[in-house]
Amino acid sequence: MGLGPEAAEERERPFLERLDEPVRARLLEMGTPQTYESRQALMRSGEPGDFVMLLRHGYVKVTSADRMGATVILDVGVPGDLHGEIAVIAGGIRMADVVAIEEVHVRRIAASEFNRFLLDHPAAMREVLVSVARRFVLAQRQRTQSWKPQAVARVATRLDYLVDVCGIRTPAGWRIGIPLSQDELAQFIPMGRTMVAQALDKLRKAGVVASSRRAITVLDREALRVITEKGVT
Repeated sequence: MGLGPEAAEERERPFLERLDEPVRARLLEMGTPQTYESRQALMRSGEPGDFVMLLRHGYVKVTSADRMGATVILDVGVPGDLHGEIAVIAGGIRMADVVAIEEVHVRRIAASEFNRFLLDHPAAMREVLVSVARRFVLAQRQRTQSWKPQAVARVATRLDYLVDVCGIRTPAGWRIGIPLSQDELAQFIPMGRTMVAQALDKLRKAGVVASSRRAITVLDREALRVITEKGVT
């Protein structure tokens, strides 16, 4: 899945898409529909794991704190993703916040109902474990990679990942489909905001990206991927 520290990252398909049709249909019948506005928290770190949420529409960010207490964006959630399953399965508290980037629609499923679903559908349990393992790898990487050199390559790697997550094809290239500020992009890499701004400026001057307030378009994805591998512009 491209999880080596120097490789371009590739995102797995959302949890819902990895289920067979009958299992998917059953999951979509479960729980209750809910809507959250932009910047509203769906889940908070430290809360009990008494439900999961299946994201149906919109994007969320999964955040935690690094060793210095700074906010780190661990990942971006897309429609079809499942959130809160770790605390439900482990019977513990939540380890991260899940916050709406825009208006989102979810199905909130009680822990008891979700656990019964997993017992009835072992293939779904396997997919949950795959997701949990991958999130652990991503979380560890986010907390430990801030020392790495080549700021431009690190920004390029995360932009390439975001194209996979929410890229929208346009005549100009690939527009990142979520409105991330430079502060949020810095939290997602993670890296200082000034270094992010400098890296974006280099990418703009090289004709690789175009950016404005809370909007980024990858103009040349092939060049972006070269930068992720070689660290040059």
